[in-house]
Amino acid sequence: MEKIMDKISIVTICHNCKADLEMTMQSVFSQDYRYKEYIIVDGGSTDGTKELLKHHEDQIDLIISEQDDGIYDALNKGISRASGEWIICLNAGDIFSSDHILSDILHDGIPQDKSFIYSDLIMYHDDGSKKLHKMDRAKGDIHHQNAIYRKNLHEQYGYYIVTHPYIVSDLIFFLSIPEEKYLKTDGPIAYVKYGGTSSNIWCAEQSWAAKVIFGYDTIPLIFLRDIRMRFGLWRRKIIRHFLSATYF
Repeated sequence: MEKIMDKISIVTICHNCKADLEMTMQSVFSQDYRYKEYIIVDGGSTDGTKELLKHHEDQIDLIISEQDDGIYDALNKGISRASGEWIICLNAGDIFSSDHILSDILHDGIPQDKSFIYSDLIMYHDDGSKKLHKMDRAKGDIHHQNAIYRKNLHEQYGYYIVTHPYIVSDLIFFLSIPEEKYLKTDGPIAYVKYGGTSSNIWCAEQSWAAKVIFGYDTIPLIFLRDIRMRFGLWRRKIIRHFLSATYF
């Protein structure tokens, strides 16, 4: 008798990012793990995304295309309709690290006392360059697209808080889950495209504030970190300005 595997629901949200979405979709379609469903939540795009989804509708289990109330509202729509035991949210522009990463993680089953699987993060740029970011639950560092978790955690800890302009509802949800439920896996689960909403400095500041609330950071440390980040951004802008200037 064939072993019954854990089903995973992959949720992708998007809005007017057709090229990035197509790349993410192909990454999902290429996964060799059989027990998966794919849900795409489109916030009413007008750039040809609807036509792209129509073209691939036989490979997508559920398409929701309508106006939403932002990123977390869109995620909640997809997650609430997911039928898998496990959830991963892969945004448009993000891709799995390999065609067999879900099989590698889920094939042998996850211990029942573990409900959250996470990995380090690799961010990539349009020029192909990549940068590794170490994640560590003990330090409050978890990244959304490199997290696979049991859907029933939302029944225990709630869905993502829909607020504006705050962008740390995922981190607040993650840090609400006890650390003993976490399991770190080797290698990145996904490659995340640099330049999304969470790349903004105000998002980093919100993340630091959340870590202070949960006891993973202190106000003096995040104050120094904020100064260092702003100085780094200012320095890079100055360098780019001089490199792009034309002198006669």
